[in-house]
Amino acid sequence: MSLHDWFLLPLVNGLLTTLLLTLAGVGLLLRGSVWQVFAVSQWAAVGGVLASVLAVPVLLPALLLAALALVIQRRWRDAERLSLTLFLAGLAVITLLAANISQASLAAARWVDGQLYFTGVSELIWIAALVVLSGVLLPQLRRVWLWAQRQPDVSAQPGPAWYWRVLELAWLVLVIVVGAQALGVPGAMATLLLPAWAAARVAHNLAQMLVVSQLLALLAFVIAWVTSLWLDQPFAPMLVLIQLGLMGLLIAGQKLHASAR
Repeated sequence: MSLHDWFLLPLVNGLLTTLLLTLAGVGLLLRGSVWQVFAVSQWAAVGGVLASVLAVPVLLPALLLAALALVIQRRWRDAERLSLTLFLAGLAVITLLAANISQASLAAARWVDGQLYFTGVSELIWIAALVVLSGVLLPQLRRVWLWAQRQPDVSAQPGPAWYWRVLELAWLVLVIVVGAQALGVPGAMATLLLPAWAAARVAHNLAQMLVVSQLLALLAFVIAWVTSLWLDQPFAPMLVLIQLGLMGLLIAGQKLHASAR
């Protein structure tokens, strides 16, 4: 792999992953389920660490535990407290594994920092296919999100078919696991939460929210990419700080605009 490919492939993979995570973040915000991000991302990391200990492929255990965490939260009424409880439990499990097994310690570090710099052509194919699939599914995903947003006010009306709701859950788990593996758990959570939150403050409809959130997320990614390479810093924490900074600037600009009226 040439030096050009070493920089270009991770950059393209990161941009595509950012598109996916931001779309998922908008969906979670519409559903009122943003707290689920914490538990799902953390238990995806638990699955990845366990896979390294057991010497099995990473993706399947990460998907299974992430899906289990999401299903439990969807079935529980007190979702916010449960999400925090599951997040803390997952953090405790990873900490214990890392403290006692050297292989788990290395794997846990990879899930914190992400593996973006080490992604290549095979990852590009999978991520690009997931982006295309997401574009095809977007009308149905949007229908599921808007229907869930109106619950329980429309409980008497027929919602999307059960298989669309199951497919939305499977898509969401897959996006979160792929994103957490590439950008790291902190970077994935920031990309899921912050652009959608920021866009919701300025957007007047769903279309605007989708466009603004994607623009903010891509801008933050590019700035974090350049800054982390320039300063020789890990990418994931840099991405979180840039996301927070952009959101802070947006909120400050809103307040200045409102006070000037």
